[in-house]
Amino acid sequence: MRYHYRVLGIDCPMCALGLSGMLRRIKDFQSVNLNIMTHDLIIYTWLEQNELDAVLGSNAISVHGQLEYRLISAS
Repeated sequence: MRYHYRVLGIDCPMCALGLSGMLRRIKDFQSVNLNIMTHDLIIYTWLEQNELDAVLGSNAISVHGQLEYRLISAS
C-alpha cells in the first residue's frame, strides 16, 4: 500500500534527515520518502493503516518537539 502523510512539527532539514533515516530502518516499510519543502511523507508498506498509525505514533518525537502525521491518501 502507498500512504501519503503530511508531517507537521518539523522545519529543520537535519531533523527531517534524522526522521527519514529512522523511518527507513523500520523493517515493515518498503520505501520512505520525506520531502522537507512540502512536508509530504510517502510510505510504501504492507501494513494496514491502523498498524502504520501505531508505528508512526511511536515515532512522533523530534528534537524540536512533537510531530503530527496527517493522512492525505492511501492507495
